[in-house]
Amino acid sequence: MKKYLLFCLSVFLLVMAMPVSGLYAQETKRKVTGTITDRSGEVLIGCAVMLKGTTQGVVSDINGKYTIMVPENAVLQFSFVGFEHQEIAVENRSVIDVMMEEEVFNIIEPAKSVKLTGEQREKVNTDNGLAFKIFKEVSESRGKNIFFSPFSLNMAMGMLYIGASGETRKEMGEVLNTDGFSEFEFNDYYQTISQELQAIDPTTEIAIANALWYHSGLQVKEAFVETGKSFFDADVVSLDFDDAKSVSVINNWCREKTRGRINNMVANLNQNENIILTNALYFKSKWEKEKKFKKENTKLDDFTKSDQTISRVNMMEQTTELPYYTDKYLECVELPYGNKAFSMIVILPPEDATIDHLIDHLSTVNWNRIVNDMKQERVWLKIPRFKMECDLPLNQPLIDAGIGQIFNGDFSNIANENLSVSNVLQKTFVEVDEEGTEAAAITSSMIVGYGTMRTPNEPIPFFANRPFLCLIREKNSGVILFIGRVDDPRE
Repeated sequence: MKKYLLFCLSVFLLVMAMPVSGLYAQETKRKVTGTITDRSGEVLIGCAVMLKGTTQGVVSDINGKYTIMVPENAVLQFSFVGFEHQEIAVENRSVIDVMMEEEVFNIIEPAKSVKLTGEQREKVNTDNGLAFKIFKEVSESRGKNIFFSPFSLNMAMGMLYIGASGETRKEMGEVLNTDGFSEFEFNDYYQTISQELQAIDPTTEIAIANALWYHSGLQVKEAFVETGKSFFDADVVSLDFDDAKSVSVINNWCREKTRGRINNMVANLNQNENIILTNALYFKSKWEKEKKFKKENTKLDDFTKSDQTISRVNMMEQTTELPYYTDKYLECVELPYGNKAFSMIVILPPEDATIDHLIDHLSTVNWNRIVNDMKQERVWLKIPRFKMECDLPLNQPLIDAGIGQIFNGDFSNIANENLSVSNVLQKTFVEVDEEGTEAAAITSSMIVGYGTMRTPNEPIPFFANRPFLCLIREKNSGVILFIGRVDDPRE
Protein backbone atom coordinates (compact mmCIF):
# COMPACT_ATOMS: atom_id res chain seq x y z
CA MET A 1 0.00 0.00 0.00
CA LYS A 2 1.33 3.46 -0.87
CA LYS A 3 2.43 5.68 2.01
CA TYR A 4 2.61 9.44 2.11
CA LEU A 5 3.97 12.11 4.45
CA LEU A 6 1.61 12.97 7.25
CA PHE A 7 1.63 16.02 9.42
CA CYS A 8 2.21 19.28 8.39
CA LEU A 9 -0.32 16.77 5.93
CA SER A 10 -5.22 13.41 0.15
CA VAL A 11 -7.01 16.22 -1.39
CA PHE A 12 -8.97 19.23 -0.20
CA LEU A 13 -12.32 17.52 -0.56
CA LEU A 14 -15.26 19.66 -1.59
CA VAL A 15 -18.62 17.97 -1.19
CA MET A 16 -21.52 19.64 -2.90
CA ALA A 17 -24.38 18.77 -0.57
CA MET A 18 -27.26 20.53 -2.21
CA PRO A 19 -30.85 19.28 -1.92
CA VAL A 20 -31.69 16.43 -4.27
CA SER A 21 -34.28 17.49 -6.80
CA GLY A 22 -36.17 16.03 -9.70
CA LEU A 23 -36.21 12.46 -10.84
CA TYR A 24 -34.57 10.70 -7.87
CA ALA A 25 -35.82 12.61 -4.84
CA GLN A 26 -38.10 10.05 -3.20
CA GLU A 27 -36.22 6.79 -3.91
CA THR A 28 -34.25 4.47 -1.63
CA LYS A 29 -30.52 5.16 -1.81
CA ARG A 30 -27.37 3.05 -1.81
CA LYS A 31 -23.70 3.94 -1.29
CA VAL A 32 -21.49 3.75 -4.37
CA THR A 33 -17.70 3.96 -4.17
CA GLY A 34 -14.88 3.66 -6.66
CA THR A 35 -11.58 4.91 -8.06
CA ILE A 36 -11.18 7.17 -11.10
CA THR A 37 -8.11 6.97 -13.35
CA ASP A 38 -7.04 8.04 -16.82
CA ARG A 39 -6.07 5.46 -19.46
CA SER A 40 -2.43 5.51 -18.32
CA GLY A 41 -3.51 4.43 -14.84
CA GLU A 42 -2.88 7.84 -13.25
CA VAL A 43 -5.48 8.57 -10.57
CA LEU A 44 -7.61 11.66 -11.19
CA ILE A 45 -7.84 14.11 -8.31
CA GLY A 46 -10.86 16.43 -8.23
CA CYS A 47 -12.92 14.56 -10.85
CA ALA A 48 -16.60 15.53 -10.50
CA VAL A 49 -19.07 12.70 -9.88
CA MET A 50 -22.63 13.98 -10.36
CA LEU A 51 -26.02 12.33 -9.99
CA LYS A 52 -27.63 12.93 -13.39
CA GLY A 53 -30.70 15.13 -13.23
CA THR A 54 -29.69 16.74 -9.92
CA THR A 55 -27.17 19.14 -8.47
CA GLN A 56 -25.85 16.49 -6.07
CA GLY A 57 -22.25 15.40 -6.43
CA VAL A 58 -18.78 14.87 -4.96
CA VAL A 59 -15.18 15.07 -6.17
CA SER A 60 -12.48 12.39 -6.12
CA ASP A 61 -9.80 12.65 -3.43
CA ILE A 62 -5.98 12.46 -3.59
CA ASN A 63 -6.16 8.71 -4.24
CA GLY A 64 -8.77 9.14 -7.00
CA LYS A 65 -11.49 7.69 -4.75
CA TYR A 66 -15.08 8.86 -4.36
CA THR A 67 -18.17 7.92 -2.31
CA ILE A 68 -21.71 9.00 -3.14
CA MET A 69 -25.24 8.08 -2.02
CA VAL A 70 -27.52 7.38 -5.01
CA PRO A 71 -30.99 5.98 -5.83
CA GLU A 72 -31.21 2.42 -7.16
CA ASN A 73 -31.92 3.52 -10.76
CA ALA A 74 -29.38 6.36 -10.81
CA VAL A 75 -27.05 7.36 -13.61
CA LEU A 76 -23.70 8.88 -12.64
CA GLN A 77 -21.89 11.50 -14.72
CA PHE A 78 -18.08 11.60 -14.44
CA SER A 79 -16.40 14.74 -15.74
CA PHE A 80 -12.89 16.20 -15.55
CA VAL A 81 -11.20 19.28 -16.98
CA GLY A 82 -10.31 18.63 -20.60
CA PHE A 83 -12.24 15.33 -20.78
CA GLU A 84 -15.52 14.37 -22.36
CA HIS A 85 -17.90 13.45 -19.55
CA GLN A 86 -18.92 9.81 -19.18
CA GLU A 87 -22.27 8.42 -18.00
CA ILE A 88 -22.62 5.09 -16.18
CA ALA A 89 -25.83 3.48 -14.89
CA VAL A 90 -25.49 2.29 -11.29
CA GLU A 91 -27.92 -0.65 -11.64
CA ASN A 92 -27.16 -3.09 -8.76
CA ARG A 93 -23.53 -2.16 -8.21
CA SER A 94 -21.98 -0.65 -5.10
CA VAL A 95 -18.45 -0.32 -6.55
CA ILE A 96 -17.85 1.48 -9.85
CA ASP A 97 -14.26 2.05 -10.93
CA VAL A 98 -13.94 4.44 -13.86
CA MET A 99 -11.22 4.92 -16.46
CA MET A 100 -11.51 8.19 -18.36
CA GLU A 101 -10.69 7.94 -22.04
CA GLU A 102 -7.70 10.31 -22.14
CA GLU A 103 -4.33 10.67 -20.41
CA VAL A 104 -3.68 13.51 -17.98
CA PHE A 105 -1.09 16.12 -18.97
CA ASN A 106 -0.39 19.22 -16.88
CA ILE A 107 -3.91 19.59 -15.58
CA ILE A 108 -3.18 20.32 -11.93
CA GLU A 109 -4.13 23.88 -11.12
CA PRO A 110 -1.02 25.95 -10.29
CA ALA A 111 -0.49 27.18 -6.74
CA LYS A 112 -2.11 30.52 -5.92
CA SER A 113 -0.61 33.26 -3.78
CA VAL A 114 -1.53 33.24 -0.12
CA LYS A 115 -3.48 36.40 0.65
CA LEU A 116 -1.67 37.98 3.61
CA THR A 117 -1.11 41.63 4.48
CA GLY A 118 2.37 43.04 5.00
CA GLU A 119 1.91 42.93 8.77
CA GLN A 120 0.72 39.33 8.59
CA ARG A 121 3.76 38.34 6.52
CA GLU A 122 6.01 39.98 9.09
CA LYS A 123 4.29 37.93 11.78
CA VAL A 124 5.10 34.80 9.75
CA ASN A 125 8.77 35.80 10.00
CA THR A 126 8.44 36.23 13.77
CA ASP A 127 6.68 32.88 14.08
CA ASN A 128 9.45 31.18 12.06
CA GLY A 129 12.09 32.76 14.29
CA LEU A 130 10.30 31.38 17.34
CA ALA A 131 10.06 28.01 15.56
CA PHE A 132 13.83 27.78 15.15
CA LYS A 133 14.39 28.90 18.73
CA ILE A 134 12.06 26.32 20.25
CA PHE A 135 13.30 23.59 17.90
CA LYS A 136 16.84 24.29 19.12
CA GLU A 137 15.70 23.97 22.74
CA VAL A 138 13.79 20.75 21.99
CA SER A 139 16.78 19.36 20.12
CA GLU A 140 19.13 20.07 23.00
CA SER A 141 16.84 18.45 25.56
CA ARG A 142 15.66 15.45 23.54
CA GLY A 143 18.59 14.68 21.23
CA LYS A 144 18.26 12.61 18.09
CA ASN A 145 15.28 11.98 15.80
CA ILE A 146 12.87 14.84 16.39
CA PHE A 147 9.81 15.91 14.44
CA PHE A 148 8.24 19.15 15.67
CA SER A 149 5.37 21.29 14.41
CA PRO A 150 5.91 24.98 15.11
CA PHE A 151 2.65 25.76 13.30
CA SER A 152 0.62 23.52 15.60
CA LEU A 153 2.27 25.03 18.67
CA ASN A 154 1.69 28.54 17.36
CA MET A 155 -2.02 27.87 16.82
CA ALA A 156 -2.32 26.59 20.39
CA MET A 157 -0.44 29.63 21.72
CA GLY A 158 -2.72 31.90 19.68
CA MET A 159 -5.79 30.42 21.36
CA LEU A 160 -4.12 30.70 24.74
CA TYR A 161 -3.22 34.35 24.14
CA ILE A 162 -6.85 35.42 23.73
CA GLY A 163 -7.49 34.11 27.24
CA ALA A 164 -4.41 35.68 28.83
CA SER A 165 -4.37 38.88 30.85
CA GLY A 166 -1.95 41.09 32.78
CA GLU A 167 1.76 40.22 32.73
CA THR A 168 1.09 36.88 31.03
CA ARG A 169 -0.60 38.59 28.09
CA LYS A 170 2.17 41.18 27.89
CA GLU A 171 4.91 38.53 27.79
CA MET A 172 3.09 36.39 25.23
CA GLY A 173 2.42 39.46 23.08
CA GLU A 174 6.12 40.33 22.98
CA VAL A 175 7.14 36.82 21.88
CA LEU A 176 4.22 36.31 19.48
CA ASN A 177 4.72 39.79 17.93
CA THR A 178 1.31 41.30 18.57
CA ASP A 179 2.69 44.84 18.39
CA GLY A 180 0.72 46.77 15.78
CA PHE A 181 -2.14 44.28 15.78
CA SER A 182 -5.54 45.10 17.19
CA GLU A 183 -7.38 42.27 18.95
CA PHE A 184 -9.39 41.64 15.80
CA GLU A 185 -6.31 41.72 13.52
CA PHE A 186 -4.44 39.25 15.73
CA ASN A 187 -7.32 36.79 15.67
CA ASP A 188 -7.92 37.39 11.97
CA TYR A 189 -4.30 36.40 11.23
CA TYR A 190 -4.85 32.91 12.63
CA GLN A 191 -8.16 32.55 10.81
CA THR A 192 -6.71 33.75 7.50
CA ILE A 193 -3.59 31.61 7.56
CA SER A 194 -5.59 28.49 8.44
CA GLN A 195 -8.13 29.06 5.66
CA GLU A 196 -5.49 29.91 3.05
CA LEU A 197 -3.28 26.91 3.79
CA GLN A 198 -6.20 24.51 3.51
CA ALA A 199 -7.34 25.87 0.12
CA ILE A 200 -4.26 26.50 -2.05
CA ASP A 201 -3.43 22.96 -3.24
CA PRO A 202 -6.29 20.59 -4.16
CA THR A 203 -3.75 17.73 -4.46
CA THR A 204 -2.65 18.09 -0.82
CA GLU A 205 -4.75 17.23 2.19
CA ILE A 206 -4.05 19.63 4.99
CA ALA A 207 -6.40 19.78 7.95
CA ILE A 208 -6.21 22.18 10.89
CA ALA A 209 -8.47 21.73 13.90
CA ASN A 210 -8.73 23.31 17.35
CA ALA A 211 -10.68 22.40 20.44
CA LEU A 212 -11.36 23.77 23.90
CA TRP A 213 -12.28 21.17 26.51
CA TYR A 214 -13.37 22.51 29.88
CA HIS A 215 -14.52 20.97 33.13
CA SER A 216 -18.29 21.17 33.41
CA GLY A 217 -18.04 22.99 36.74
CA LEU A 218 -15.99 25.89 35.32
CA GLN A 219 -17.74 29.08 34.23
CA VAL A 220 -15.89 29.92 31.01
CA LYS A 221 -16.40 33.45 29.73
CA GLU A 222 -18.62 33.74 26.68
CA ALA A 223 -16.29 36.18 24.89
CA PHE A 224 -13.43 33.65 25.04
CA VAL A 225 -15.65 30.87 23.74
CA GLU A 226 -17.04 32.98 20.90
CA THR A 227 -13.59 34.15 19.79
CA GLY A 228 -12.36 30.56 19.78
CA LYS A 229 -15.31 29.48 17.67
CA SER A 230 -15.28 32.46 15.28
CA PHE A 231 -11.56 32.84 14.55
CA PHE A 232 -10.06 29.45 15.40
CA ASP A 233 -13.05 27.35 14.31
CA ALA A 234 -12.65 25.61 17.66
CA ASP A 235 -14.86 22.85 19.00
CA VAL A 236 -15.89 23.97 22.49
CA VAL A 237 -16.91 21.04 24.68
CA SER A 238 -17.91 20.81 28.34
CA LEU A 239 -16.77 17.55 29.95
CA ASP A 240 -16.87 16.04 33.40
CA PHE A 241 -13.13 15.74 34.01
CA ASP A 242 -13.85 13.42 36.96
CA ASP A 243 -15.34 10.89 34.53
CA ALA A 244 -12.72 8.59 32.96
CA LYS A 245 -14.73 8.60 29.73
CA SER A 246 -13.65 12.21 29.12
CA VAL A 247 -10.13 10.98 28.32
CA SER A 248 -11.55 8.79 25.55
CA VAL A 249 -13.57 11.71 24.15
CA ILE A 250 -10.46 13.88 23.80
CA ASN A 251 -8.29 11.06 22.46
CA ASN A 252 -10.94 10.09 19.90
CA TRP A 253 -11.00 13.70 18.67
CA CYS A 254 -7.21 13.68 18.27
CA ARG A 255 -7.33 10.34 16.47
CA GLU A 256 -10.06 11.51 14.08
CA LYS A 257 -8.40 14.83 13.24
CA THR A 258 -5.04 13.18 12.44
CA ARG A 259 -6.57 10.31 10.44
CA GLY A 260 -5.62 7.79 13.11
CA ARG A 261 -1.95 8.81 13.36
CA ILE A 262 -1.98 10.42 16.83
CA ASN A 263 -3.46 8.23 19.57
CA ASN A 264 -3.58 8.42 23.36
CA MET A 265 -2.74 12.11 23.54
CA VAL A 266 -4.16 12.33 27.07
CA ALA A 267 -3.32 9.55 29.53
CA ASN A 268 -5.48 10.88 32.35
CA LEU A 269 -7.03 14.06 33.70
CA ASN A 270 -5.57 15.52 36.88
CA GLN A 271 -8.17 16.60 39.40
CA ASN A 272 -6.74 20.14 39.28
CA GLU A 273 -7.01 20.45 35.52
CA ASN A 274 -9.96 22.49 34.32
CA ILE A 275 -9.20 23.25 30.64
CA ILE A 276 -7.37 21.52 27.80
CA LEU A 277 -6.63 23.39 24.57
CA THR A 278 -5.73 21.20 21.59
CA ASN A 279 -4.56 21.88 18.05
CA ALA A 280 -4.38 19.14 15.42
CA LEU A 281 -2.45 19.48 12.17
CA TYR A 282 -2.56 16.85 9.43
CA PHE A 283 -0.60 16.97 6.16
CA LYS A 284 -0.61 14.40 3.37
CA SER A 285 0.78 14.95 -0.09
CA LYS A 286 2.56 13.27 -2.98
CA TRP A 287 5.71 14.66 -4.48
CA GLU A 288 5.17 16.72 -7.60
CA LYS A 289 4.57 14.26 -10.41
CA GLU A 290 7.97 14.79 -12.07
CA LYS A 291 9.86 14.53 -8.76
CA LYS A 292 8.60 11.19 -7.49
CA PHE A 293 11.27 8.63 -6.64
CA LYS A 294 11.21 5.34 -8.54
CA LYS A 295 11.00 2.46 -6.11
CA GLU A 296 13.32 0.35 -8.26
CA ASN A 297 16.08 2.92 -7.62
CA THR A 298 15.81 2.57 -3.83
CA LYS A 299 18.56 0.37 -2.41
CA LEU A 300 20.40 -0.30 0.83
CA ASP A 301 23.18 2.19 1.46
CA ASP A 302 25.38 3.41 4.31
CA PHE A 303 24.20 6.11 6.73
CA THR A 304 26.81 7.51 9.14
CA LYS A 305 25.26 8.49 12.46
CA SER A 306 26.52 11.22 14.78
CA ASP A 307 28.56 8.71 16.80
CA GLN A 308 30.26 7.65 13.53
CA THR A 309 28.66 4.20 13.56
CA ILE A 310 27.20 3.10 10.24
CA SER A 311 23.68 1.85 9.58
CA ARG A 312 22.31 0.30 6.40
CA VAL A 313 19.19 2.18 5.30
CA ASN A 314 16.80 2.23 2.34
CA MET A 315 18.13 5.14 0.27
CA MET A 316 15.87 6.71 -2.38
CA GLU A 317 17.66 8.15 -5.40
CA GLN A 318 17.03 10.34 -8.45
CA THR A 319 18.77 12.91 -10.64
CA THR A 320 16.60 15.91 -11.43
CA GLU A 321 16.33 19.71 -11.50
CA LEU A 322 15.74 21.13 -8.01
CA PRO A 323 16.18 24.42 -6.15
CA TYR A 324 19.61 24.20 -4.46
CA TYR A 325 21.70 26.35 -2.11
CA THR A 326 25.11 26.01 -0.49
CA ASP A 327 27.46 28.05 1.68
CA LYS A 328 30.16 27.25 4.25
CA TYR A 329 27.53 26.34 6.86
CA LEU A 330 25.19 24.07 4.92
CA GLU A 331 23.75 22.82 1.63
CA CYS A 332 20.10 22.18 0.89
CA VAL A 333 17.63 21.11 -1.79
CA GLU A 334 13.90 21.69 -2.10
CA LEU A 335 11.45 18.95 -3.10
CA PRO A 336 7.99 20.20 -4.20
CA TYR A 337 4.67 18.54 -3.43
CA GLY A 338 1.50 18.51 -5.53
CA ASN A 339 1.07 21.84 -7.34
CA LYS A 340 4.26 23.23 -5.71
CA ALA A 341 2.48 25.24 -3.02
CA PHE A 342 4.12 23.09 -0.35
CA SER A 343 7.65 21.73 -0.31
CA MET A 344 10.19 19.90 1.82
CA ILE A 345 13.64 21.43 2.24
CA VAL A 346 16.38 18.95 3.17
CA ILE A 347 19.45 20.51 4.81
CA LEU A 348 22.89 18.96 5.34
CA PRO A 349 25.73 20.32 7.48
CA PRO A 350 29.25 20.26 6.00
CA GLU A 351 31.15 16.97 6.26
CA ASP A 352 33.28 18.37 9.11
CA ALA A 353 30.36 19.80 11.13
CA THR A 354 27.57 18.30 13.20
CA ILE A 355 23.83 18.67 12.92
CA ASP A 356 23.89 20.61 16.20
CA HIS A 357 26.16 23.23 14.59
CA LEU A 358 23.64 23.46 11.75
CA ILE A 359 20.74 24.02 14.15
CA ASP A 360 22.73 26.75 15.94
CA HIS A 361 23.25 28.52 12.59
CA LEU A 362 19.60 28.67 11.55
CA SER A 363 17.61 31.79 12.39
CA THR A 364 14.96 33.84 10.65
CA VAL A 365 17.51 36.07 8.90
CA ASN A 366 19.64 33.14 7.76
CA TRP A 367 16.58 31.14 6.77
CA ASN A 368 15.11 33.91 4.60
CA ARG A 369 18.46 34.39 2.86
CA ILE A 370 18.77 30.67 2.21
CA VAL A 371 15.31 30.20 0.67
CA ASN A 372 15.55 33.46 -1.34
CA ASP A 373 18.97 32.55 -2.79
CA MET A 374 18.15 29.01 -3.92
CA LYS A 375 18.90 28.41 -7.62
CA GLN A 376 17.65 25.73 -9.98
CA GLU A 377 20.37 23.10 -10.39
CA ARG A 378 20.66 19.56 -11.67
CA VAL A 379 21.04 17.44 -8.52
CA TRP A 380 22.02 13.82 -7.94
CA LEU A 381 19.85 13.26 -4.87
CA LYS A 382 19.95 10.50 -2.31
CA ILE A 383 17.69 10.62 0.74
CA PRO A 384 16.61 7.78 3.04
CA ARG A 385 13.06 6.70 3.63
CA PHE A 386 12.17 7.43 7.21
CA LYS A 387 9.36 7.24 9.69
CA MET A 388 9.15 8.52 13.26
CA GLU A 389 6.81 9.32 16.12
CA CYS A 390 7.67 11.81 18.85
CA ASP A 391 6.36 12.82 22.27
CA LEU A 392 7.66 16.32 22.96
CA PRO A 393 7.28 18.01 26.37
CA LEU A 394 7.43 21.74 25.67
CA ASN A 395 7.27 23.42 29.07
CA GLN A 396 10.99 24.13 29.41
CA PRO A 397 11.54 25.03 25.73
CA LEU A 398 8.73 27.61 26.05
CA ILE A 399 10.25 29.03 29.23
CA ASP A 400 13.66 29.26 27.55
CA ALA A 401 12.03 30.99 24.56
CA GLY A 402 10.56 33.68 26.84
CA ILE A 403 7.06 32.31 27.45
CA GLY A 404 7.24 31.31 31.11
CA GLN A 405 4.59 33.45 32.75
CA ILE A 406 1.83 31.17 31.39
CA PHE A 407 2.85 28.62 34.03
CA ASN A 408 2.25 31.16 36.80
CA GLY A 409 -1.29 32.23 35.89
CA ASP A 410 -3.16 35.37 34.79
CA PHE A 411 -5.90 34.04 32.52
CA SER A 412 -8.84 36.13 33.68
CA ASN A 413 -10.10 36.42 30.06
CA ILE A 414 -10.93 32.71 30.23
CA ALA A 415 -12.62 32.57 33.62
CA ASN A 416 -12.65 34.31 36.97
CA GLU A 417 -10.86 31.32 38.54
CA ASN A 418 -7.11 31.35 39.32
CA LEU A 419 -5.89 29.51 36.21
CA SER A 420 -2.39 28.65 34.99
CA VAL A 421 -0.86 26.32 32.42
CA SER A 422 0.43 23.07 33.90
CA ASN A 423 1.67 21.26 30.80
CA VAL A 424 2.26 21.82 27.08
CA LEU A 425 2.72 18.64 25.07
CA GLN A 426 3.08 17.80 21.40
CA LYS A 427 2.82 14.42 19.68
CA THR A 428 3.90 14.08 16.07
CA PHE A 429 4.10 11.49 13.31
CA VAL A 430 5.89 11.59 9.97
CA GLU A 431 6.52 9.12 7.16
CA VAL A 432 8.49 9.91 4.00
CA ASP A 433 8.85 7.53 1.06
CA GLU A 434 9.05 7.41 -2.74
CA GLU A 435 5.50 8.67 -3.19
CA GLY A 436 5.47 11.58 -0.77
CA THR A 437 4.92 12.52 2.84
CA GLU A 438 2.38 12.08 5.59
CA ALA A 439 2.69 14.01 8.81
CA ALA A 440 0.57 14.89 11.83
CA ALA A 441 0.80 16.75 15.10
CA ILE A 442 -1.27 17.41 18.19
CA THR A 443 -0.36 20.19 20.60
CA SER A 444 -2.17 20.40 23.91
CA SER A 445 -2.07 22.88 26.76
CA MET A 446 -3.33 21.68 30.13
CA ILE A 447 -4.62 24.50 32.32
CA VAL A 448 -5.08 23.97 36.00
CA GLY A 449 -7.17 25.91 38.46
CA TYR A 450 -5.15 26.60 41.58
CA GLY A 451 -2.99 29.34 40.62
CA THR A 452 31.77 21.44 -4.10
CA MET A 453 33.85 21.83 -7.43
CA ARG A 454 32.56 19.92 -10.51
CA THR A 455 32.72 19.85 -14.30
CA PRO A 456 30.05 21.71 -16.31
CA ASN A 457 26.70 19.90 -16.67
CA GLU A 458 27.66 17.36 -14.02
CA PRO A 459 24.86 17.01 -11.44
CA ILE A 460 25.55 18.24 -7.93
CA PRO A 461 25.77 15.27 -5.55
CA PHE A 462 23.49 15.74 -2.55
CA PHE A 463 23.66 12.63 -0.43
CA ALA A 464 21.69 12.68 2.85
CA ASN A 465 23.81 9.82 4.18
CA ARG A 466 24.44 11.46 7.56
CA PRO A 467 22.19 13.34 10.05
CA PHE A 468 20.11 16.01 8.31
CA LEU A 469 17.25 18.44 8.84
CA CYS A 470 13.98 18.56 6.93
CA LEU A 471 11.39 21.35 6.91
CA ILE A 472 7.92 21.37 5.38
CA ARG A 473 6.70 24.81 4.40
CA GLU A 474 4.15 26.70 2.32
CA LYS A 475 6.36 28.53 -0.17
CA ASN A 476 4.43 31.73 -0.86
CA SER A 477 3.75 32.74 2.73
CA GLY A 478 6.88 31.12 4.15
CA VAL A 479 4.91 29.40 6.93
CA ILE A 480 6.88 26.47 8.39
CA LEU A 481 4.59 23.57 9.26
CA PHE A 482 7.21 21.08 10.48
CA ILE A 483 10.86 20.86 11.38
CA GLY A 484 12.62 17.53 11.84
CA ARG A 485 16.11 16.20 12.49
CA VAL A 486 16.87 12.69 11.28
CA ASP A 487 19.79 11.10 13.12
CA ASP A 488 18.92 7.49 12.34
CA PRO A 489 16.33 6.74 9.62
CA ARG A 490 15.83 3.21 10.92
CA GLU A 491 14.30 4.27 14.24
